[in-house]
Amino acid sequence: MLLEKPIKDGSIVTVKLNSGEELVARFESETDTELNISKVRTVAHGQEGLGIIPWMMTAQSNTISINKSTVVAYTQTDAEISKSYQQASTDIKLV
Repeated sequence: MLLEKPIKDGSIVTVKLNSGEELVARFESETDTELNISKVRTVAHGQEGLGIIPWMMTAQSNTISINKSTVVAYTQTDAEISKSYQQASTDIKLV
């Protein structure tokens, strides 16, 4: 049996919501009822294929609390998607 390590603060996570939306974000913390994430992005179809765009474009706060009752699952993000997310959420270009 393979045991996964707990998700650490600052890790890049993928969150699947009841609505079907899939989010990519930086894990901040969690409580029994809330998942706190920041720099939240979602995957969207564009002219050049899939892209990563802000999830809440008019939100003032960088950290968002999501009620866990709306979350189907969350886990660490695939390494290649995580790299694309970091480029989309910062000015850093990873090579």
